[in-house]
Order: sequence, then structure tokens, then C-alpha cells
Amino acid sequence: MAAQTAPSPAPCQRVYLAPLAGYTDLPFRRACRAQGCHYAFTALVDAGAMAYGNPHNETILRRGTEEPWLGTQLLGADPDLITKAARLLNQRQFEVVDFNLGCPVKKVTQRGAGAALGLQRDQAVRCVEALVQASVHPVTAKIRVLDDHDPEPTLALARALQQCGIRALTIHGRTVDRIYAGAVACRIIATVRESLSIPVIANGGIFSRQDAEALSRHTGCHQVMVARGAIGNPWLFRELLQPEAPPATHEELCTVLREHVEGMIELYGERNALRNARKIILAYLVGRGYPRELRGQVTDVSTHQEFLGVWREIRQQGPSSHYVADHNPGNRRFVPLP
Repeated sequence: MAAQTAPSPAPCQRVYLAPLAGYTDLPFRRACRAQGCHYAFTALVDAGAMAYGNPHNETILRRGTEEPWLGTQLLGADPDLITKAARLLNQRQFEVVDFNLGCPVKKVTQRGAGAALGLQRDQAVRCVEALVQASVHPVTAKIRVLDDHDPEPTLALARALQQCGIRALTIHGRTVDRIYAGAVACRIIATVRESLSIPVIANGGIFSRQDAEALSRHTGCHQVMVARGAIGNPWLFRELLQPEAPPATHEELCTVLREHVEGMIELYGERNALRNARKIILAYLVGRGYPRELRGQVTDVSTHQEFLGVWREIRQQGPSSHYVADHNPGNRRFVPLP
């Protein structure tokens, strides 16, 4: 049931690619950019790792010369480390620096960061104030709803962050204990949107154009953020932004898959790239009718030549005859919380 406070549905004015740890690197973003993605984020960077010079941040923060709009996301719970990290980020070109108050991963929440920090409003405010003060870039934040039915806890956090000087707020519509499962608490997002003077971006459960339209309609947000729905499916941006565009063909999938993986090899080197690329390859194949035996071969890919061998098999065999071209690879539907 739609939230009573939400206005009539309107087209999404902006669609963002979320910061996804282990995914939204330069090759991933290039695949999405080719399908119309304009607003994108790097994967998140840890403030401590940034402050102490972890060399992996160089690849995480790598920006393509052709990228029109790029934000990055900072994770941390220590204002001093956040300040140091912000000053280092000041030396790079980003449109915004987002602060993560929503990551539900246990190794993050155990140290008081991500979604755990979102539950500690006073400390969250100290961290965001430190970032706003130190950053030359506009600062935004991403949170989760704190209660599925009572808007007050989420609203209190959102108002406090707005008071800190953030320029926009993204809200994932599920509580930390539900991680990515279940309905999206649209009424909570709608209430926060109505109460703030800054833009509110809705996030959660977008795997198709219908999902994005439903999320926008039920929350009243004209800006939405795509996360897991884009993994293995950069064409989701084409679907959201070009309603009449056809679904990806088998040949198109093969071309984009090869470009994506070879871009990873160029960025990370062969060994590291192929270890990380297995999940990427599988994401392109799962739910699209490709034979199980092809997917099984992906787990053994360790070199460029082995990848090309599997890729040629994928291209030659193609999806099964019963494959439906517009099948939703996510196999999940958006469900708003009453």
C-alpha cells in the first residue's frame, strides 16, 4: 500500500550507481556508463586505510578521464582519522564525498562503523562534522532506516546530519538486521523527505524499471540509487533511462563481459583481476539461461587465456532456447512496507 504522504508519481530525475565494496571500480563503472549511467560512486574507502596510506586505495579511487560525475564514499568512526582521510581526498577530483552510515557487514559494524555508527547519533554527528569541516568537496551521507514503522529515530538522525551541513541524504529502506531482505520501508523515507530541506535519495530493491518507479512513487523521491541490481546487469541503467530500449542481446552481453574483465586485468594485473572477476562473470550469466556447466567453469578461471576459453564457450553456446530476453536477472521484486 502506498504511503499516504507520498505525492503523485513522477519520473526519476537522477539515477545513481551506489558505492559497492568489491564491485564499483573503474571497469564496472565504464560498463554502466556505456548504458547511460551519469552519476556514479567509487567503492567505499576506509578512513583509517586512507590515513595510513594503504596502496589499494589507488585502484579504488582511480577515475577515468571520461567520467563526467564521480563521488567517493568514506567509512569510519574516528573523527581524527576521518579528518586525515578527508584532507587526502581533497587532493583528488570528486563531485561529492559521501559518508557511510549504512553498511551492515559484520566486520564493519563490529568496530562501530557503517550501520552501527548510524545507531550512535552523537558519535555519528561528530564524525560528519569532522568530515564537513575538513573536506573541500560537498559532503553527503548514506544511512539506513532505524525502525521499520516508527519514523522518529530515522528522522532524528537525518535532521542531525542535515544540521552538520551535508548536501544530500541517501536512505536505504531496510534496517541493519534485515540487511538486504524483505520489504522497503517507504513510509519512513517519505516522512524524512518531507521533513528535510536537502535532497533525499531513495535506495533499496531496484532490479527493474518497475522497481524504480515503485520506489519513487511510494517515497516521493525523484532521485534513486541503484546498488546490487546493477551487478552483472549494467543494462539496468538503459532500462531505467531509456524506456523503449531493447534488452541486452547475447552478443552484447559477450562484448560487455569481455570488456569488463579485460578492464579489470588492466587495472589489477592478471592474477588479482581474475580472482576478483569470477563473481563478476557469474553475475552476468546467472538468471539469463546460460548452461550450468558454463557457470561451473568460471570457478576455475585463473588466467586471461582461461577466461578467453570460457568466454568463447559462452559465446558459442549462448542461453538456452527457453530464455526470456527481458528476464530480470535479480529475480527479486520491489515490495514496499505498508
